[in-house]
Amino acid sequence: MNTPDPRRGDTLSLRVVSAALMIPAGLFVVWCGGVVLLAAGILCTALMWREVWNVTTKLALNWSAYMVGASVLISVSLAYFQFLPSTAIAVIFCIVAYALIKMSGVSSAIWLVVGGLIIGLAVHGLLELRGQSDGRLYLTLIVMSAVWITDIAAYFAGRGFGGPQLAPRNSPNKTWSGAAGAVICTVLFGALSAGIMQGHLINWIIYIGLVSAIAQLGDLAESRWKRTFGVKDSGAIIPGHGGILDRLDSFSAVLVAHAIAFSIDPSFPEHALGLGR
Repeated sequence: MNTPDPRRGDTLSLRVVSAALMIPAGLFVVWCGGVVLLAAGILCTALMWREVWNVTTKLALNWSAYMVGASVLISVSLAYFQFLPSTAIAVIFCIVAYALIKMSGVSSAIWLVVGGLIIGLAVHGLLELRGQSDGRLYLTLIVMSAVWITDIAAYFAGRGFGGPQLAPRNSPNKTWSGAAGAVICTVLFGALSAGIMQGHLINWIIYIGLVSAIAQLGDLAESRWKRTFGVKDSGAIIPGHGGILDRLDSFSAVLVAHAIAFSIDPSFPEHALGLGR
């Protein structure tokens, strides 16, 4: 007879407690918006950059790590206060960060630059998505909910239907049925959101479907990054969950996509989704 592993129950309890604390905190800073959200974004930026550095280099933080981390923080702040176009800030950051890392003699410079860029874009995307209006607040909450639904639906659909693995080398526990189930459930949520927000139904379905797909790609990308550098978790700051990046990988990918969309059309939620009509 198999004996239950008590460590699994302890880990589940830690995950539940951690989530019970993190979700209300996240909802609170999003509801506040403005400088409160900016401050929370800067804190997350610092923590995520440390995880990127630790996983990628296996080295203690050195002068280039601190300077590149500061460059990410400065870039996020410059974009928030609109001192320069976000595209220009991103290009300048990549050049400066690459030069600093190469000067320090640390390898994997491209991985580190891309990691810093993704972090900065994700935080910028969140700040732009939230904006200042009530409509943007509701949209942010809808996007957050869509990412959570994707995660939950993928788990249960994958467990229930099984089938071929989605990415055997990177995430052997994920299946195509789980991915499809996640998109279907999230699209239904998108249709409901369209009705509540009185927006364009087809556009909302496409939008939320893309959110689900990008969230899953973000999860797979982070898994690939960790496997490349031989680690299971990006950190250990969150009991039962691992690192900040382990919890925000899907959401970060969605926010990066939003940052790119906002650089093309700063009012795309209003134009494409009928937000604020």
